[in-house]
Amino acid sequence: NQVTFFDRDSHGLVRLERCQIVRAYPEIAADIKKLVLGSYLLELVDTLTAEKETHPEIFDLLQFFTGLLIGKGFREELLRLFELRLFCYLGYQPQFQQCMLCRNQFNLQEGYKFSVHRGGIVCPRCQGQVPELLPLSNGTIRLFQHAQGLDFAQLSRLYFSQIAHDESRRIFGRFLEFHIGHRPRSLEILGQLS
Repeated sequence: NQVTFFDRDSHGLVRLERCQIVRAYPEIAADIKKLVLGSYLLELVDTLTAEKETHPEIFDLLQFFTGLLIGKGFREELLRLFELRLFCYLGYQPQFQQCMLCRNQFNLQEGYKFSVHRGGIVCPRCQGQVPELLPLSNGTIRLFQHAQGLDFAQLSRLYFSQIAHDESRRIFGRFLEFHIGHRPRSLEILGQLS
């Protein structure tokens, strides 16, 4: 939508003057699964961003992933890449490069776990100091290290193994719940559809 409105400082509501639909996305409205996926993207942005703050990079992210959603072959794992990039833009970026406690760099020869409370990976030497760690394979860690440096178009070319898909869904689901205090409603509906 392209909207013209007037904001009054003393009131919570704005006065809407004009609203023009720029793109309606009928492809999403015609498919229940795409509708729920799109609702999930919108719910995340709405929940994690503050009212009256501009975030052009988040708008671009949302627009790009909505474009992917209307195409053929949208994969659920792309939601994880949307979440990852959204977390980065909002300052919640999960740390996959180094241990959250000792700050030693990631080493493929070691086994890491993920701490939702610490917001990143924990090496084997520090795992006894942190409760509630989630299992995470080094392949999934490498996938997210790689994804953090890619632009939007390159993100859509990444493919997840079944292990990476399962681990990332569990980790990002818990990470999201930790930051917003509840499980997103659209994610519940998506689980029922699956």
